[in-house]
Amino acid sequence: MELANRLVMSPMENCYAGADGLPSDQFIAYFEARARGGVGLITLGASTIDSRHCEVPNSIHFASDSVIEAHRRLTDTVHAHGTKIQPQIMHAGPDGLGPFMFDEQSIGPSVIQSYLFGNACRELAVEEIPAILDLYKAAARRVREAGYDGMELHAAHGYMLLGSFLTPWRNRRTDDYTGETREGRTRLIIEVLQAIRSEVGRDFPITLRISGYERIPAGRPIDDTQKIAPALVEAGVDAFHVSGGVIDRLTTQMVTGSAFGDAHNVAAAAAVKRVVNVPVMTVGRIHTPELAEEILAAGQADLIVMGRPMIADPQLPAKARDGRSREIRRCISCENCIDSMESMRMRCAVNAFAGRELTMDGERDSELDTERAPTRKKVLIVGGGPGGLEAARVATQRGHDVTLFERSHHLGGALVMASAVHEDNGYFLDYLLSEIRRLDVDVRLGETMTAERITACAPDVVIVATGGRIVSPRLEGDHLPHVLSGRGLRELLCGRAAHQPRSPNEPREQDEQHGPDDVGRSPAHANQWWQRAAVTLLGRPLGRYVSPRNIRRVAKLWMPIGRRVVVVGADLAAVELSEFLAEHGRSVSIVTEADQIAPEVGAKRRAEHMDRLERLRVSVNTRAEIVRITTSGVEIGRPDAPSCLLPGDSVILAGDVQPETALYDQVRELIPETHAVGDCTGLGLIRKAVEEGAQAACKI
Repeated sequence: MELANRLVMSPMENCYAGADGLPSDQFIAYFEARARGGVGLITLGASTIDSRHCEVPNSIHFASDSVIEAHRRLTDTVHAHGTKIQPQIMHAGPDGLGPFMFDEQSIGPSVIQSYLFGNACRELAVEEIPAILDLYKAAARRVREAGYDGMELHAAHGYMLLGSFLTPWRNRRTDDYTGETREGRTRLIIEVLQAIRSEVGRDFPITLRISGYERIPAGRPIDDTQKIAPALVEAGVDAFHVSGGVIDRLTTQMVTGSAFGDAHNVAAAAAVKRVVNVPVMTVGRIHTPELAEEILAAGQADLIVMGRPMIADPQLPAKARDGRSREIRRCISCENCIDSMESMRMRCAVNAFAGRELTMDGERDSELDTERAPTRKKVLIVGGGPGGLEAARVATQRGHDVTLFERSHHLGGALVMASAVHEDNGYFLDYLLSEIRRLDVDVRLGETMTAERITACAPDVVIVATGGRIVSPRLEGDHLPHVLSGRGLRELLCGRAAHQPRSPNEPREQDEQHGPDDVGRSPAHANQWWQRAAVTLLGRPLGRYVSPRNIRRVAKLWMPIGRRVVVVGADLAAVELSEFLAEHGRSVSIVTEADQIAPEVGAKRRAEHMDRLERLRVSVNTRAEIVRITTSGVEIGRPDAPSCLLPGDSVILAGDVQPETALYDQVRELIPETHAVGDCTGLGLIRKAVEEGAQAACKI
C-alpha cells in the first residue's frame, strides 16, 4: 500500500452508520471530508465479523456478502480524493451487545465481565475456534472485494475477542491458549492471521493494533510487545499500530486527557520498531504536525496516527502540507467527542460541522450550510467570546460584511480565563483570534452596544453573543470583606477593576458581558486601594495584552486572595478555578449543595477533573448545607453529621450562569433577522457557543 503521506486517521466509533450496520450517506460524507483534507490513510472504527456480536447498536459489519456494494460506495468516494482506506476488523467477544440485542451470550477467553455493562461472558470452547476463524476469513474476503486497501485487526486494550485473549488480565485459561505464556496468549491472533492469509493471500496489507504497554499490574509487562512482535510479523502482520493501556468504561487510557502528556505511546512504538522490518504507527495525543515531524525525524515511528485532531479539523493534513499550520483548529482534549457518544451521535466541541456534513436522510444540513451566501449582507455581532468569534469567522467566509463589537479591550470573553485555568482551551482561542485576523474582520473593542447604537449602524443581521448573567446564592455573611465572586476574580486578573461593594440587600447578579460592570460578590475592599487603582489606571491600555499566558504569569506574582480558599459552587467553571488556585499554591476546598461536581460535562471529563482535584489536594464537599460565611471560613452542615467549619482566608462565590436575553429581546423587535448564541440563552460551554455561532452564520 502506497500512501500520499505518513498521516493516518485513527479508528474511532462515531455512530454515523445506519441501523443496518452499513455505511450511511452521513457516514460516507464524514469520511469524505477527511479524505478531502488530505490524510494518507483512513481506518474505520471497530467493524464486526459477526453482526450478533457488535460493539455499538449500529456497528459496521462484514457478516454477509450483501454488505459489499454498500461498502464500495464508501471506498470509491474516499479513493476519489487520493486517500487509502481500511476497516478495523474485530469480534466484540466479551464486550459486545449480543446479550441485549440478540439474546446471544458473549464469548471470551474466560468467564469475565464486560467492561461496559458487567455481564459475564462464557468461555470460548476450543472446538468453537474454527468457526471463529471462518468468520474472520469471510470478512477479510468481503473487505477486499469491497475495494478497501487493507485491513486492521483489533487486538489492543485488553478487550474484544483478540485483545482479551492477548492479555493475562482477562485470559485465565489453562490450555494451549492460556494468557500466562507468550505462546498461549498470541496463539489465537496467529491462527486468525493464518486463516486470513489463506483467504486473501500475502499481498493484502494487514495492520495489527496492539497495546505497547497495558499499564496495569495484571497486564502484559512493558517489554512484552517487543518480544512477541517478530512472531506476529512471521504470521502475516504487515504493520503495527501501537497504542497503549487497557479498556475501562471511560476509555481512560485509550482516549487520554492532558494529564497523560503528549505522544505517550511513542516509546512503546519505538521499541517495536527496533525488532521488526515492517512499518510501525504510533498514536496518542499527537495533536500537531510539528510533533509528528519530530517523531518521524527521530526514527521512533514510520506513520503518525491521529484521531481527535482529525475530528476537530479534517483539513489538518492539507494545511500542514501547505504551510498553514496557524490555520489548524486543534483538539482541546475536552472529551466532548467521547461523552457525546452517550447520545449515539458523536459531536466535537470546537468543530460544529463534524458529523453534520449531511443529515441522516442524505441531504445537506441546512443549519450548517457553508456555501457562499447568494447575497452579501451587513452583519453586526455583539460579543467577542467563542460564539461571537465563530459566527464572525463563518459569516465572513460566506462572503458577508461583518463588524464585531466587544465591550472589553480584548477578545475571547469567558474563554480567556477558561484557557488560563485549562491550557488546552487556549489552542482554540488562538485559532479563533488568528482566523479573525486572517479574515480581516472589522473588530471594535471597548464598545458597549445598546439597542439604539445597534440600530444606528443599520445592519441587515444582528448576532447577539453577549454571554449570560452569573447569579450567586444569598448567604449569611456574603458581604464580608474576604468574600469575592469568581467573576470578580476574573475581572481583576483580566485588568478590570471591581466596583465598590453593594450592601447586603442589593441584587447578587453579575453580567458576564454587558450591562453594569457590577461583579456582584466581589467587594472591592477585599483588595488594597493601590491594587484597585493600578487595575483602573492600567486596565484600558493593557487590555490588549490580556491573554491566558499573561494571566498565569500574573497569578504567580499576585492574586487578591489568601492562602486558604473556599470555593462555593461546583460547576465546571468553579472546578477549573479551584484547580487553577491549587496549582498556584492555594489550599482549596469546594463546597456545594449539589450531588456532584461539574454536572454540565459528561462522565469522562468529570472523572478527569476528579483525578486532578485529588492530585492537587482539593477537598470536595457535595450535598452540603451552607450555613453561613464567617470571618474564618464557611460553616457547613449535613443532615447526618454535626456542622463544621471549612477554614478560609478568602471565600469565592462561583455563581450559576443564567440566560440574559434583554439586549436580544430589544433588538429583534427592531431588526427581524436577529440571532442569539452562546450563554446568553443558557449555559452550554464551548460546544454550545460554537455550534450556535456557526448555525447563526449559516442561516444568513
